[in-house]
Amino acid sequence: MSETRSVELVLRLPEEMADSVEEVRDRDPEYLNRLIRYGLVRRAVYRELLRSTDPALPLGRS
Repeated sequence: MSETRSVELVLRLPEEMADSVEEVRDRDPEYLNRLIRYGLVRRAVYRELLRSTDPALPLGRS
């Protein structure tokens, strides 16, 4: 596995969702870590697959 490092994310979420995320962070921070990594990897895979099917598509925010 490649080297890793910590980053700090600041998100603006609807209040109810933010409360839920904070609750999960307090109860099981490792789960929240895995969940965020899963989402980021999924997005990266999606973007790579999209680019491989149509190289003309921009890679900006999707």
